[in-house]
Amino acid sequence: MNRNRQEAQKPMSGLAFTVMRTVMSLRRRFRNVDAELSLAGIRAGDRILDFGCGLGYNTIPAAMKVGIGGRVIAQDVSPRALRIVRKKASRCGLRNIDYSLSDCNTGLESESTDIVYLHNTLPLVKDKHAALKEIARVLKPDGKLSYMSRAGSRLFGKDDLNQRELKDYLGSELQLIPFIEHNGHLIFKKEK
Repeated sequence: MNRNRQEAQKPMSGLAFTVMRTVMSLRRRFRNVDAELSLAGIRAGDRILDFGCGLGYNTIPAAMKVGIGGRVIAQDVSPRALRIVRKKASRCGLRNIDYSLSDCNTGLESESTDIVYLHNTLPLVKDKHAALKEIARVLKPDGKLSYMSRAGSRLFGKDDLNQRELKDYLGSELQLIPFIEHNGHLIFKKEK
């Protein structure tokens, strides 16, 4: 974890984590995770970063989709969340997931990732601009950022970047252009 910063991102308290887990479990019943993952064009062999993976609702299906030739990096600031994802992956027999306990610093090589999933995470991140810069850095040219921020994540975090501001910042500063927009789900593509 990036501990050089004075105010490193901290995991949620136990109570907040339990409440968030309940909210996410309830909301999961109304989501079509397969369609959400497919919107970004996930393919067998892709390398995926699930930035702020939480309970692994995207991590596990993404690992199944990329298959044995692909990799998924499950990154979260919470050791508890990563333990849960690791158990789920083990129950599913998945061996193509790497686990990263970290805040904004992924530790990945530049331009090494096909798709980054940033679902229901950005409101919880303290340094949003640092997180977005890191995501842009690790995306390959033509790589995609899949972004969503639903109400549940905004209960626990600060949603101080609206979608217009997010699009402006990603486009002007990070060369990530809007590619697809569907029911509040945004896909950005990194320019070559």
